[in-house]
Formats: sequence, C-alpha cells, structure tokens
Amino acid sequence: MSYKFSVQGYRVIVLEKENQFGTGVSSRSTEVIHAGVYYAENSLKAKLCLRGKELLYDFCKTYFVPHKRLGKLFLAVTDKEIPRLEKTKTQAIKNGLTDLEELDCSQLKKLEPFLNGHAALLSPSTGIIDSHKLMETLLKLSESSGTIYAVLSPVVGAEKTDDNWTIHIGGRDPAKITSKMIVNAAGLYSLELSKKIFPDRKIPEPNPVKGGYLRYSGKSPLDHIVYPAVIPGQIEERVDATPDLAGSLRFGPSVEGTNGIEDFSLSPELVDRFTPAIKRYIPDIDESRLHLDQAGIRPKIKIDGEEVPDFMFEWGPEPGWLDLWGMESPALTASLAIGEHVMQITKEKVPV
Repeated sequence: MSYKFSVQGYRVIVLEKENQFGTGVSSRSTEVIHAGVYYAENSLKAKLCLRGKELLYDFCKTYFVPHKRLGKLFLAVTDKEIPRLEKTKTQAIKNGLTDLEELDCSQLKKLEPFLNGHAALLSPSTGIIDSHKLMETLLKLSESSGTIYAVLSPVVGAEKTDDNWTIHIGGRDPAKITSKMIVNAAGLYSLELSKKIFPDRKIPEPNPVKGGYLRYSGKSPLDHIVYPAVIPGQIEERVDATPDLAGSLRFGPSVEGTNGIEDFSLSPELVDRFTPAIKRYIPDIDESRLHLDQAGIRPKIKIDGEEVPDFMFEWGPEPGWLDLWGMESPALTASLAIGEHVMQITKEKVPV
C-alpha cells in the first residue's frame, strides 16, 4: 500500500512495531497466489483477488520476484464428492473465472501419479510466490519513492488536531508525528488499535484462528497444489498440500483456537491428526517424513449474521482515519489491488 501511495507522489511514513517487516501474518502462510475461485460473488475478496492476481503476476515478472504459476487441483477422492466440484466451478464462473478444467480419473493420474482421486478441477492460474521477496521488493520501491520506514515504532495513541492527526509512537525513542491521513493496516492488531483510538466506536469482534502446518522432508511427490473438494463459503478443516519454490511440500493449515494472536505453538499431535487425511489422497506417503513446520494466525473478524465476513475498509468517526479489518486470505494475493482500492477511496474521501 505504501508503494502505491509513494509512487503517486504522497509522502508516506510506515510505522512498524517489530524490528523488521513481515514477521506476522505475511510470513506465516502457504504463499499461494489464489485464483479467486470460491469467494462470495461480488464480494471485495472475490473482486480484489481476481484483480490482485493479475497485478501480482505482472509485478513478479517486472521485478523478478520468485513465483510459479503451477496450478491447483480441487480433488474429489470419491464420486460422492463430485457435487462439491460442481459447486466450486459454478462459484468460479459467478466470479468471472472461466478457465477451470474438469479432469477425470485417468487425466488426473497422468497429471499427478501419486494422487488418489475420482475427479478434479484444475485451476491453471493459481500459483505460489516468495512472499518475503515480494515484501522486500515493495519496500525498496517505496523507499526509492520517498517512503520513510520506521521499525520498532508501535503506535500507542493518536488524536485529531485541526486538519491533521497527531500520532504518538512508543518504543525505545518515543516521538510524535503529524499526518493528514492514517491507514490502520496493523493486521492482527488492527482491531485493538481501532478500539484504543475510538473506545466508544462499534467495531467487529476479533476471531483469530490458528492454522498449523506440517512439512514433508525431501522432494515433493506433487507438482500442483491440492485442495480436497470444498463447499464454497463453508468453513471446515482441510489438509491441503502446497509445493513450495524450493521443491518441498507443506500440508495444512489446520483450524483451531488460539491462546492469543502471538500463540504460534504447534501440538505434537498434529502429525497424527493430519496423517489419515493426507493418506486419503496420497496413500503411499512416507509418514516418517512428516514433521511439524509452523503456525500462523488468521486475522478473522466476527460479525453477526455473517459466516464469512468480507474485507472491511472503514472510515473512522474522525476524518482521515481508515481502518482495514479482516485482512485474511486472499489478502496476500489481493495486496496490490488492496493498495489500488485504498488509493481510490482515499481520493474520494480525503482532499489532497
């Protein structure tokens, strides 16, 4: 986002509470470039994912960010799961995605010999990316356009003063700065910061969900991302398989509660919990090569009447404050489109 604003000539300061970028949500994912298949029709997640995917592939080519358009398989292990594939394809078409390919058992076997499956949908525009290199490249481009990047600079308070905001920065060297506009893109901490600045404001409830991963040591037996057949819009634990750029393979994430937004612990029982689900579609997997990898926290939000809340871009009670809430998947894929969206609504709301 700072990249989008800085190249448009805005003076930007990025305040980072940690000692380096990308230590939270952004570095604890499967690094998938999503196609935009199963998000709700006309949702911001669907629109920004589709737009962001194309922007991201173009950006990666232009700035040599490692990535691979390897494709994703939505897998029906049995014929009873084929209706799930049909629902997935219908949802994809509603979202404007028309490149999904139907595969029967023999076609699937030729593509992925180690997979056990009755049928599949292939999403050819799904890929993977080196998220650290992406963030590093965006930061370098932003700084070259004038962005000031300040680490160990947590925002501890802010108040509106005339036409500007005064921001109080904590850390080793407390300071104050003024700005015409604030974008609260604090990820897991965005709701907490919103509540701190506007204690009487009604905001969504935090609903952080931990996801744990396993790593398969050795060369990946798969060339494609594999998702067990899903029901669009329905949240349930799956054990996905995602190859990475180094040729390894990761399984997950799980869906489980967490003791806090910095609880990245993993249960040793995760291997036993995942193994039956993995063997269901990779029956010959070498179980001795499955090991604990890492955990991430999804910055989910809870809103009454909404099972899967959309991305939220909300202006605060005082002019010039913009909150970004619920920036969970596919926010990485949509990141450049999110920057575009924030730029657009800023130009409409905040006069330059």
